Amino acid sequence: MAIDLEKLRQKHAELTRTGTGSSSDFLNNFFQVQEGTNVVRILPSPNDEAEFYAETKIHRITTDDGQVRNFHCRRVHGEDCPLCTAYFGLWKTGSKDDEATARQIKPRNRYYMNIVNREAGEVKILSIGIMLFQKMIGAMLDEDYGDITDLTEGHDFKIIKTMEGQWPKYDQSAPRPKSSPAGSDAETAAWMDSLHDIHGLVKLEDYEEVKQIADSILPELSVERAIPSMDDSEVATDSEYLERLKS
Repeated sequence: MAIDLEKLRQKHAELTRTGTGSSSDFLNNFFQVQEGTNVVRILPSPNDEAEFYAETKIHRITTDDGQVRNFHCRRVHGEDCPLCTAYFGLWKTGSKDDEATARQIKPRNRYYMNIVNREAGEVKILSIGIMLFQKMIGAMLDEDYGDITDLTEGHDFKIIKTMEGQWPKYDQSAPRPKSSPAGSDAETAAWMDSLHDIHGLVKLEDYEEVKQIADSILPELSVERAIPSMDDSEVATDSEYLERLKS
C-alpha cells in the first residue's frame, strides 16, 4: 500500500501545532527576545489575503503539578470559551483568592509575525504582547516610516528590552530611522520561501478539554449557564470589570 503523503503532512502539522511532537524543534522556530537591543526585520505577508501578523488571546493556566499551559481563547474564532466564562465567574464570588486566579487566567492579547533575526539572518516567529505591537503599528501609521515591512523601502525594528523588577519593558523600542532593503534579491526570496504559518498557530481549542479545565478552576460555576457576553473592548482591564460588577 502506498503511503498517503498528504495525510502525513497533516499529521505533522497537527503535532507541531499541539506541541506533542518535538517541543524543542517547535520552540526553536520562535525568536527569543534578549535583554538589551534586538534588531529584527518584520516580513510582509506572502499575499494580499492575509495580514503580516496573526492575532490571538491566550489563557495561561497553572496545572496542579505546577506546569503552565497556554490555551487560545475560543472567542477569537467566534466560539464559546468556558475559560472566559470561568474568568468572569471568578470576579463574581467576592473572594480575593478568586480575584487573583481571575487575573492569572485573563485572556491576554498575543501577536505572531515572521521576522528576520538580523544577528543570525534566520526567519523566526516573533511572539509579542499588545504594548510592543502597538509600538509597531504606531510606527507604520507615522508618515515618517510607513510600511516598515516593505522589502525594499522598509525599516529594521529595534526591540529594546529592559527589566523593571521581574517585568520586561519595551518603551524604547522603535524602527531604525533610515529605510533600507531587507536584503539582496536572493536573500529576500529565500526568506519569503521560509515563512512560518503564523495563522496556523491560532488553533481552535477543543471545547470539552477547555470546559473540563474551567470546571476544575471554578467547580461551583456551571459553564453551560449563560453569562452576559462582553465584546473584546469590554475585557480591557480587571478593574473595569470589577466596576461593572459593582454598578
